[in-house]
Amino acid sequence: MTKNIFDKIELSSGKTFENRLVMAPMTTQCSFHDGSVTDELVQYYTRRAGGPAAVIVESTFIDNYGRAFEGALGADSDDKIPGLKKLADGIKKKGSKAIIQLYHAGRMGTPELNKGRRPISASSIAALRDNAVEPRTLEADEIEDMIQLFADAVRRVIEAGFDGVELHGANTYLLQQFYSPHSNRRDDEWGGSRENRLRFPRRVAEKVRETANELGQPDFIIGYRFSPEELEEPGINFDDTMYLLNHLADHSIDYFHFSMGSWQRTSIIDTADEELLLDKYLNAASDRLKEIPIMGAGGIKSVEDAEAAIHSGFDMMSVGKAHLINPDFVNLLKDNVLPNTFLTEGDDVKLTIPAPLWNILGFLKE
Repeated sequence: MTKNIFDKIELSSGKTFENRLVMAPMTTQCSFHDGSVTDELVQYYTRRAGGPAAVIVESTFIDNYGRAFEGALGADSDDKIPGLKKLADGIKKKGSKAIIQLYHAGRMGTPELNKGRRPISASSIAALRDNAVEPRTLEADEIEDMIQLFADAVRRVIEAGFDGVELHGANTYLLQQFYSPHSNRRDDEWGGSRENRLRFPRRVAEKVRETANELGQPDFIIGYRFSPEELEEPGINFDDTMYLLNHLADHSIDYFHFSMGSWQRTSIIDTADEELLLDKYLNAASDRLKEIPIMGAGGIKSVEDAEAAIHSGFDMMSVGKAHLINPDFVNLLKDNVLPNTFLTEGDDVKLTIPAPLWNILGFLKE
């Protein structure tokens, strides 16, 4: 049966998305210095809710020393709950599901962002970027504590009224660092073999679902975002990714979210390989994986783009820039109105774009 972008989709946990389009998580850098919610943040997300089936709120740190950028949002302490509730309420009152992305920066953090603390990771291997700080290796008991930090953050966002979380296992943050053979050189139960490297993201997924169930939220949405490949050597290849997803599939994941600049992305490792990563996934997916919806990302500017992505095999699409430029993007598509593709002077006020975000959007301005 042909899928339509405005069709509903039921998730395994029980909740239903009213259509196949969601607002992608995009960093705004406009939280307070401690990571708490600002009025500008609430206004920005509320303005864009109502059309997409869900709004995925930007990456939110689960540990006060796990930030990856300035102005980051936090779910690391109970005093954040009232602000997070304002955020969830603003999104939900417009009719969209409220989902929040949870992460720890790991070695992608810096002492400057984290009160002078040296970043941590699976192993003491610095990231492949300029001026990267060599991280401190987490001890085994600290890994257990980190799993609990994810669970504690989930409790807070449930108390705040969110419908779900997206575990950020992409973009080289801590969940990915534990699975990557580049950043994880451990020789204990948390590293070495692919099975052992899988242990941390698997345990986090288990603990998050367990926490939701204990809090009486069996229909709480849990998504997982992943990067299909890594450029690092040794790094994650596509076969590794399929191994990861097949094992996570057994832990009540509602959807898998590809982290790519374009839904038509091909391999970044083998540039001569012209097969879409989407097609590689569809061809390799087990029967169990085929039961779990997949969400694509990147390159959606029109109804034709969205339909092409859905008809090619994605079940849902996350839309970033187009929602930023067109707060009513999904409704424009429904009304056959061509969305804007650039920002112009004064749009920061007109479109409710917070100043910190506006200041880094030069590439979208005419």
